[in-house]
Amino acid sequence: MSNYAGNAIIAKAKTLYGKRLREEDYEELLRFNSVPDIVSYLKRNDKYSNTLSNVIEYQMHRGQLEQLIRKSYFDNLTRLVKFVSTSDRKFYELDMIRREIDIVLSSLRSIISGSIESSVRDLPLFFIKHASYDVDKLVKALNMTDMLKALEGTRYHELVAPYYTPDPSEIRYSDIEHNIYLKYHDIAIERINKYYKGKLRKRLMDIYQSSVEIDNIIKIYRLRKFYNASENEVLRSILTKNIRMSEKKLKEIINLEDPNDILKVLSKSKFSEFKDNDDYIYIEYQAEKIRYNLAKRYMYFSKYPPIVYSVFLILNRIEQTNIFNIVEGIRYDIDKEDIKKMLIY
Repeated sequence: MSNYAGNAIIAKAKTLYGKRLREEDYEELLRFNSVPDIVSYLKRNDKYSNTLSNVIEYQMHRGQLEQLIRKSYFDNLTRLVKFVSTSDRKFYELDMIRREIDIVLSSLRSIISGSIESSVRDLPLFFIKHASYDVDKLVKALNMTDMLKALEGTRYHELVAPYYTPDPSEIRYSDIEHNIYLKYHDIAIERINKYYKGKLRKRLMDIYQSSVEIDNIIKIYRLRKFYNASENEVLRSILTKNIRMSEKKLKEIINLEDPNDILKVLSKSKFSEFKDNDDYIYIEYQAEKIRYNLAKRYMYFSKYPPIVYSVFLILNRIEQTNIFNIVEGIRYDIDKEDIKKMLIY
């Protein structure tokens, strides 16, 4: 990548990160008791003002706000990737693949539930134009036959087709999801190795593999605690190929007598310096806090465009989740102090 393009990505990402919501913003948002109040506040924030400028606060409901916040995410992505025109562009497209996966799985859940809702209306033209499949056709699929037609000619067709069934109640969602994420994992590892070398490759791999390990630990915890899944069932549900954690270590974690002890694994791991000091917080919070602190460190100190880009996406997604948690908390009248415990910043 040229120095100009690289510097442009770093400058833009850090500028957008500088416009992030801060502690005082979250304190203000927690004072509100309605979605219109939250919309009104976010409209005054530089990061969201463009996305929300034309909305009428009192007409907004929770779902519309969440769609627009997601649109803001894509708009920020567009501002960054437009600078990329070099051989490593495919690395920057990894996030596009993740978004494609989200829509495929969302459409599959809609087919299973029988509730088909369009999730495409607020996606930016950038995403719809560059997606590998017809997004509108996919989100309107009423069954797996429609879905496979929409996915013809893409990698997703070959990943979903082996699980075809005309009966929505027989769709093996977990198997399809796992198969798709296995493919994504292979693509991510391949592209990092192909386009980068030396310290840059090592650091990018560290960011990616750390995220994989955190996702694995969360999934192990959920499967063991809520479903009492067996060792083999857990191993079939997580990523075990091309990861840093040995199979022996994974099995040790899976077979902990008390799933709550998995939180202690994070406390004693190489991630310990990045976790929160409050041990009572649920594991998903601790895992996201680790991811957040790792990303924030790289954002401040890295001078490599692909690293700054990667961690910006992580930090941006976590901020989105914070907003969604506040909105959900208001909807269900959750105590403001309990909502605050869910926020990561």
